[in-house]
Amino acid sequence: MLIMVDILMAIPPPVNPNNPIQKMLVGEGAFYKQANYEQVTKQELTSSKALPPVYKHTIESKVWRVVKDIFSVIFFPLGIYRLIHMAVGKAIIVPAATPQKLGYRPDYAIHQRSNIVVDQQDEWKMKRLSIKVDGYIIDAAIIGRESTFGNGRWVLESNGNGEFYEDKLNNHSFKQILSKLEGNAIVFNYPGVGSSSGMPDRKAMEKAYRAMLTFLEDKEKGIGAKEIIGHGHSIGGGVQGEALQHHKMKDGTKYVYVKSRTFSNLSKVPNHKVLSFATKLFGWDISSVESSKKLKAPEIIIQTAYVSAPTDLAESSAIPAAKNQAHKIRDDGIISPDASLAKKLLDDNATENKYFMGVREGHNEELANPDELVDKIKEMLKNQ
Repeated sequence: MLIMVDILMAIPPPVNPNNPIQKMLVGEGAFYKQANYEQVTKQELTSSKALPPVYKHTIESKVWRVVKDIFSVIFFPLGIYRLIHMAVGKAIIVPAATPQKLGYRPDYAIHQRSNIVVDQQDEWKMKRLSIKVDGYIIDAAIIGRESTFGNGRWVLESNGNGEFYEDKLNNHSFKQILSKLEGNAIVFNYPGVGSSSGMPDRKAMEKAYRAMLTFLEDKEKGIGAKEIIGHGHSIGGGVQGEALQHHKMKDGTKYVYVKSRTFSNLSKVPNHKVLSFATKLFGWDISSVESSKKLKAPEIIIQTAYVSAPTDLAESSAIPAAKNQAHKIRDDGIISPDASLAKKLLDDNATENKYFMGVREGHNEELANPDELVDKIKEMLKNQ
């Protein structure tokens, strides 16, 4: 019986002949099989503006958005609050929106894209695209291989602060994980980051994630994924959680969500009381705890700990503290143990349908050996 299930899972989903996105990914009309693939891809990557959207998703009606803008003008304090909210997001929450402040060039995203090697003989194929959601143009890209583009397994990556999707396209570790997963990925920049339009805004970031997820799920006009692995690093895990609270997952699609070194509440991360207060006051106190507790899909929580190899923190947390020194969650360089999502969920005994993976790597360090993560993702997909 299990063998038959594996065989059925190996059968790629049928291509909808009326769906240009699916036709773009597989078959003789696939974008990477065109003679001008290299030339077109390089032109797309070096464009300073986002490409025309290939997919549109509406969450709020245009009328309602206009009404809110009018209210912001009429009620001056509300308008000021929204401006400060976006300013705090730009300066503190999503500093990638002002890359020069981080020592990057102002055109960092364009610079990174122009350095990406595009070779038709390379097994890894990529294509830049954009998605429109409620007036925002979200710049994105897909990456995968000819052998996997039709298998229905996709990773949706949500960045931490200071990160750009452009960094992923030539990242060996990222490709290594995709290779081990036998999957593909879609990566994107938040509003106001790189060539994505708008400004960093909590609701806009949530909308961007929901639009990407819907694009993956949509069998009629989108990719039509059978399996979706949402991977969010740091604030990316918080954005993922916010989005999933307002998103109905698709029947017949398998999901696994990964939150890597994510906070319990964003306001607990800053060491400075003023920054913590500003995070709360101006609407940025994202809670990853409540969204995680409500999530029905399987979830993997990765957190830095005193371990030499990936360790099941839920299992080790049952050991008395005096005997458990080697398995305690530690400061990852950004998030303290008390501010971590993993510790809060374990303390609250909210472990159902979750796997807590302790790793030795710090906040922004890549996993030295991702095999444990990949194996756990595959196991969770298989068990659905």
